[in-house]
Amino acid sequence: MAEVFLEKIYKYSSDIEFFVDNFFSRNSEKFNDCEKILLKPNLLQSAPPEKGVTTHPEFLRFVVKSLKKHTDAKLLLADSPGANFENFGKILEISGIGQVCDEENIGIYRVESFPPVEKNGFVYSGIADEVDLIINLAKLKTHSLTGLTMCVKNFFGLIPGTSKVGYHRRYPDGSDLGSAVYGLYKQFAGKSLNLLDGIIAHEGEGPSRGKPVMAGILAAGADAGAVDIAVAKILGFEPEFCTTNIEALKDLSESKIKLIPELKFNITLKKPVAARRVHLPDFIKKYAAEKIYVKPEIIQEKCIKCLLCLKSCYADAITFDSGVVEINKDACKECFCCHEVCESDAIKLKRSIMHRIFVR
Repeated sequence: MAEVFLEKIYKYSSDIEFFVDNFFSRNSEKFNDCEKILLKPNLLQSAPPEKGVTTHPEFLRFVVKSLKKHTDAKLLLADSPGANFENFGKILEISGIGQVCDEENIGIYRVESFPPVEKNGFVYSGIADEVDLIINLAKLKTHSLTGLTMCVKNFFGLIPGTSKVGYHRRYPDGSDLGSAVYGLYKQFAGKSLNLLDGIIAHEGEGPSRGKPVMAGILAAGADAGAVDIAVAKILGFEPEFCTTNIEALKDLSESKIKLIPELKFNITLKKPVAARRVHLPDFIKKYAAEKIYVKPEIIQEKCIKCLLCLKSCYADAITFDSGVVEINKDACKECFCCHEVCESDAIKLKRSIMHRIFVR
């Protein structure tokens, strides 16, 4: 039986520390003989905490305060943000995570500063093998490609730099990518504890271009898949709407997940347009498929030519010529990585007429 711990909390307060204390006490054996512990937040891009794009700094602070009661291990923090991993300092500053790390004496590392490891077909940062335990500090958000991003998807940040683009190239479909990311998580399932910051969540065009929403959800579990399955259901979605849950459900049926306590939340999240379902008979779908699409489009007056979109595009569908960034819609594979990493809100998602009619 996989335990998922839940709490309703609507502000970043010491109530978080009390919740985390109880969770860590229930998993005290994980701290035995620990010398190094990695804190793995979601630091997708340079966004202030109130936008709900990154793990909230006060969430980190209260987790750290609890950790220090349970272990004397050295605490490290690391992540690899979207396509902006070369400007990690700016992300740490704007997200507020850097200040908390300074005040709590936590070492900060770029995932790319450790040699990559290749194991069981996966490539990830060597920092994951150098620590004894990973405290996974995920953020509850919608996601245009995988439906939702929660605990399992947060391990994607252990992939160094542009290697993440390679995963999108091999797994362009959201379901395939979700299954691959779950496989990556399984490499660390035995040495991780997972906490989900859904106090302020992110809905709509997630994981970065949507809107913050007060969800009040705090969840934790030793099994990241169990947490994600439980929270997807709490939000009123079928578990498979979060594509990382597709493989997780093969390991763990819903009946084997125990909620502690069995709380009810009156909250759902607005879906990204790209993650909505096509409501057409199957015999019509195959003829209409090419006309039902969502494509990213550059808003030229907002574009600052940072080229994060170009760096993130595995399909080579984005060009920069004569000072203008453009997207070749025919080459675009609709992974929406460019939309995800853009920090100037200069990329919009444009739905075809058929998509507007038949997708909801």
